[in-house]
Formats: sequence, C-alpha cells, structure tokens
Amino acid sequence: MTVTNAGGVFDDDTTQTFDFRRQVRLTHDNPTNTLTTSHCVANQTVGSLSVRVQLRNNEMVVEAPTLRLLEGSSCLTSDLDGSSEGIQQGMRPGGSLTGARLSARNSEAFSPDRASVTFNLRHATGSGVGAGRPAPVAGVVASRPDPADPSRVRVDWQDVVTDETHFQLRNSTLNTTVSVGPNTTSFTFTGQPAERQCYQVRAANSHGPSDWTPVSPTQECV
Repeated sequence: MTVTNAGGVFDDDTTQTFDFRRQVRLTHDNPTNTLTTSHCVANQTVGSLSVRVQLRNNEMVVEAPTLRLLEGSSCLTSDLDGSSEGIQQGMRPGGSLTGARLSARNSEAFSPDRASVTFNLRHATGSGVGAGRPAPVAGVVASRPDPADPSRVRVDWQDVVTDETHFQLRNSTLNTTVSVGPNTTSFTFTGQPAERQCYQVRAANSHGPSDWTPVSPTQECV
C-alpha cells in the first residue's frame, strides 16, 4: 500500500509504501470475515483497505475489496475523503487472485492526498477439503429421552443438505464416531456413560465431509 500526504503550497508531499500480510480462517459455520490493514502518513493521512471474504457452499470464496482514504489532525481520524470499491471475484479451492489494484484520492484542490494498493489473495484449503463436499447440518440437539435408561442418548439434527451420501455422528467426549445413511435426522447412541457427554454431526459424500455442527466439540452436551 502507498499513501501520500499532500504537502500543500509550501511543503513537499510525504509518500510511504507499506507491505502487509493478513490471514483469516473461514468455515461453513463461520463463513464470513474481513481482512483489514491501515497505514498512516505524517500523522494526517490514512489509507485503509478492507477485503470482505465469504465462503460459499460450493467451496468458492468470494472477495469484495474497499479502499478508503481518510485525512484529519491525527492518525485516528474518521474523516473520509475518498473511497474505491473493487469488483467481487470468486476463487476456487487452491486458487488465487493476483495483482488486484485500487486507488482513492482527495478531490480538494489544495489537498490532493491519495492512497493506492496492489494485493494478492489465495484460497488455501485444508486436507480433504474440496469443491463439492456437502454443506453443514443445522440444529443439532442431544438428549436422554428415557429416564429409565440414561445410557441411551438421542441426537437430532436438521437435514438441510441435498447431496450427502451419509452422516457421521461423534461423541466428542469419547472421540467415537458412527455413520448413518442419507436423509436421516436422528440417531440413538446406546451404552453411553452417565457423565456429561458431548456430540457433533456432519454430512459427507465422495468429495469429503462438511464441517462439524456445532463447531465446538463441547457445545452440545447432555
């Protein structure tokens, strides 16, 4: 990013260039985040880049960048002098966007402050993650419905998936997993310990599994 504080009639311009690197993690349970960086020159002029990134169900990541130029009496100024929005673009898993450029400037005659940025984005993926895997399930609830037999734990979920071949259920306390067929919305574990147990569910197909629901292995417990 390059930011210029215009010196005006009697002073020279001050221009500085900054390198930056940012990283965020996206999941289907938390699919949206924003990469941000801001740099200030001469304690007056600020260039601020924000890139909103969103993970789609088909594993594409869509980015939407905005560059803002702010100018005031300090680096904490919120006085917006100019902005520029880039076009939204998508990246497949393992893909990248290179050489994206934005610029913004102050249109005032005697204060032509300006900022510009060139950046690259890369959609990195973890092992086994690829386009085509199913979306996560929703509404996972664990219960012990039979007071006479507390070792039976029923796990219910909402089947919002359309392309699963099976579901996987995990007792995250014991780290044990079972599989059930497609179009299923409940399963009953037997022989479960009386102590508090926690459960997660995910959908899977030939492309791999979805993220676990809930994300935290200690959220849905009974």
